[in-house]
Amino acid sequence: MKMRRTTRGGNLKRGLKLVLGGAVITAAALVAGVAGAASIDWKQFQGTSITWAYDIHPYADAVVAQLPEFEKLTGIKVTPELYPDDAYWSKLTIQLTTKSPAWDVIGIGIQPAWDLTPGGSLEPLDGYIKNPKLTDSDYDYGDFFPALRKALTWKNKDGQVVAGDDGQIWAIPHGFENIQLMYRKDILAKDGLKVPETLPEMIATCTALKKAEPGVTPLVVRGVRFWSSIHTAAISIAKSYGVSDFVVKDGKLDTGLDSPQSVAFHTDYVAMIKACAPSSFANDNWYQVVDGLSSGRAVMAIDSNMFGFWNDVPGKAAASGQIAFAPPPRAPGAKSFDSNIWIWSLAMNAASQKKGAAWLFMQWATSKEVDLAGAVAGKLVNSPRASTWDNKAWIDYATKAEFNNFVPTFKTVQAQAALAFTPRYGFGEAMNAWAVSMQQMVNGAPVEPTLKALAEQIRGSL
Repeated sequence: MKMRRTTRGGNLKRGLKLVLGGAVITAAALVAGVAGAASIDWKQFQGTSITWAYDIHPYADAVVAQLPEFEKLTGIKVTPELYPDDAYWSKLTIQLTTKSPAWDVIGIGIQPAWDLTPGGSLEPLDGYIKNPKLTDSDYDYGDFFPALRKALTWKNKDGQVVAGDDGQIWAIPHGFENIQLMYRKDILAKDGLKVPETLPEMIATCTALKKAEPGVTPLVVRGVRFWSSIHTAAISIAKSYGVSDFVVKDGKLDTGLDSPQSVAFHTDYVAMIKACAPSSFANDNWYQVVDGLSSGRAVMAIDSNMFGFWNDVPGKAAASGQIAFAPPPRAPGAKSFDSNIWIWSLAMNAASQKKGAAWLFMQWATSKEVDLAGAVAGKLVNSPRASTWDNKAWIDYATKAEFNNFVPTFKTVQAQAALAFTPRYGFGEAMNAWAVSMQQMVNGAPVEPTLKALAEQIRGSL
């Protein structure tokens, strides 16, 4: 298997062994079910080579570890191209908008897909899923959580994205995230501090931690000048303040980012960043959030919940077994919290010249067997398939003592987690502008005038 990985991460394992309660389960044993009583010819595109592009991510690692099984099953060669987060999204936009056929399958989220489908860059998948010659009868598309299937279905009308069940399917869920607060239970307990539930409480906790634990950072969150720093902590907490990215006023689309609720949120959020975050905030993406937890340098983080899970694995990190979970902070006086969801998905490049082989790979990579193998390997945490969450092997593993309250907190948060953004073309441009404005406010720019300027910039593109 040929593989290109442009990364600061470590080498990917080519084999996979899952150790659960003393039993060893090989990936080959789990994946064998894919070919067991197949209703399609998995060899129909034998000899084809395809390229799959993805962010450097354990979700990608989970699939790469099992690729030899796919190549044996199909005779299709897969070359993964994995890139750091910010570089990946830039390359993805260039590859697809220029109609390059170089990448056949891509990893994508809902929001970036909104910007790509109106221009015809992604291949609709309905026809592949319904084709009995291409999709095995055991694939079970309905096994993916309904909210995820719904989020990845929309139609394009007059150059704009229109959500609804009557739309087309643009991507297949691969893994998903809800946003949570992760914290060092040992440190908070030692210093007699409660888990903060609001931004003012977070600021007070950070202030106390700076006195009690001068050698560590109280909180890490994303802060880069890119939409990825908005879609985790910022948008989740903003929703609890009543902030909307877009609203309809007098029958016309408008932005809500200069509303009184937005001013209140940004005032508190900026104060939190100044009181809690490291000086590297403006350069921190998800890699730095994970590193803050794994190195033991950070006491808390607000981001994708599986970051804490990965770092609770025994021997994985300085804080292994000590990272616990809670819902994200909310606005003072808010009845409950809000949590955005992000769905890592597999999509097909409309310019691919090997669509049949590409679909077989997408189908295999999101199958029940491959999904379960990735989950119990500790890589594909937050499986999008209901069957995985019903599987004893996964639940037994995820509820081990070292993972603390991961499963119950996931269930609590997921019960009200929802897509916090308004479906629309132009998502990336607007959210990138929001991220830039956030940095400006953290650096001292007054909140209300900065938000008014941001809103006018967004209105100019509507």
